[in-house]
Amino acid sequence: MLPCAPVHDEFAARRAMIDDYLRTLASRTAAPRPLVAPLQRALNSPGKRVRGILTLCAGEAAGGKAEKLIDAAAALEMIHTCSLILDDLPSMDDAMLRRGAPTLHREFGEDLAILSAVALLNHAYGLIARNHAALSPRQWPMQQVMRRVVDAVGWDGTIAGEAVDLHSEESKLDFDTLEFIHSRKTGALFVAAAAVGAMLANVSAAALQRIEVFAKNLGLAFQITDDILDVIGDPQQLGKDVGKDEQKLTFVKLAGVDGARKLSEELVETSLSAISNLGNADGLRTLAIAVRDRVR
Repeated sequence: MLPCAPVHDEFAARRAMIDDYLRTLASRTAAPRPLVAPLQRALNSPGKRVRGILTLCAGEAAGGKAEKLIDAAAALEMIHTCSLILDDLPSMDDAMLRRGAPTLHREFGEDLAILSAVALLNHAYGLIARNHAALSPRQWPMQQVMRRVVDAVGWDGTIAGEAVDLHSEESKLDFDTLEFIHSRKTGALFVAAAAVGAMLANVSAAALQRIEVFAKNLGLAFQITDDILDVIGDPQQLGKDVGKDEQKLTFVKLAGVDGARKLSEELVETSLSAISNLGNADGLRTLAIAVRDRVR
């Protein structure tokens, strides 16, 4: 398997389902003319759809059906895309390439990129609320489901991780600080994606806890594989800049490529152990193995 391989072939149908939904949403946007093109680019840009697939697999592990969770799965992808647009801005990573194309601000300007990101985030909240209203899971009121998402992207979630990442000097970073950054920048949204899918499928509290442990460890493993790919990956295959983390402390700088790979594998094993007694979790297990195999 190539280091940049997207997601395991078994997820092709789920990925296509999410892509079709986002493509339809892009074609029906009621946004004013200046926003139409950047929003369509953002919604139609190809991605691995790992977070959306995680939502579907977690829901299936709780006894739900993927097609009933598509609103939420697409919403988690929109939130992720929002974070990428903001992360790529000149005031942050100043990236040139994302998903095989120029970053949104380089094509449409910073103003429309920021407005598109905020629009995606807010529309995503509405989609999750709509999905909850349609399914009405008995154990999980809408407030609890939405709280998972809001916390994941708030000041103790992705925003916290990004802020510490941008304003920490490499010389003062250690493993604990690095784990804080990435458990928020990447892990928090992984946990929210899994939790939302499972909660909408009316998962039990005990099973939800195991699924969240799975997602937390998988999210950190995914970030470590990203660190590795930033060193050994091909930008043409990855569809984004590589080497952009040279001035940052990463898991590769702390442990080397082999050490980072070993740490990622250990995290994947921990995630698999968390759901070892969970029925109907084959999708989650396959996803964990696909994350592990990104850098094998």
